[in-house]
Amino acid sequence: KEKPGENEQSTLEALVKAHEDLEFKADGTKVCVKSTGHEMVPRLQQVRGYLNGAKYKKSREWYSFDFTQFEPHIVPHKTQNKFLFCHLTGTVLPMEPKKVQSHVGSKRFQEAKKASEEKASKKSAKKEKRDAILKDIRAKKAAAKAAAGGGEAGAAAKKGKADKKRKRPDGAGKDAAKDGEGKGDAAGKKKRPERSLTGQRKKQFALRKKQKGGEKAAEGAAPKEAKRPAKAKAEA
Repeated sequence: KEKPGENEQSTLEALVKAHEDLEFKADGTKVCVKSTGHEMVPRLQQVRGYLNGAKYKKSREWYSFDFTQFEPHIVPHKTQNKFLFCHLTGTVLPMEPKKVQSHVGSKRFQEAKKASEEKASKKSAKKEKRDAILKDIRAKKAAAKAAAGGGEAGAAAKKGKADKKRKRPDGAGKDAAKDGEGKGDAAGKKKRPERSLTGQRKKQFALRKKQKGGEKAAEGAAPKEAKRPAKAKAEA
């Protein structure tokens, strides 16, 4: 016949082993509840009583419920561990699933959520429009820069071709320079017609020239006649 104490101990060990929220402390002197941190003496009746109590069920419901599904609108309270805070309505909520779900389904929360989503949508559209404008400006600047670079390259190429065409061989340049100097000297030595210098007409110039010729002939004949008597005297 088994002793009552031995039967209770084995049943307690089986319960702790099967329950995911229970564990023995290292020394085995107490049974610890993982979710709430509550500790009890290792007695079967006391452990069962705690697990079936309303306090544990409520605590278990809190800890097992996923409140992160309401984020980012509803988040854990910064100073009160057992409460949540709603950013949309500014409401402090107890960490009870039914109350949180009721608040999320309320008209006040839904209207605040809709207004927040519309605001975020407008902000996103504005940002996209601004980004598109900036992208277009950058593209135009890049195209203008590329066009300017191509124009400069084309102008440089044309200039190089023109310089190449203008450039002559050294011998040809020297010959052309010599020809130019010869022509310049010949032009410098060429004299203008006498008639052009006096500004006379052709007939006037011819008549004047004829008169000058007659005067020179008369002047040349006079000395010869003057010399004849002297020569005659010498002969006598």
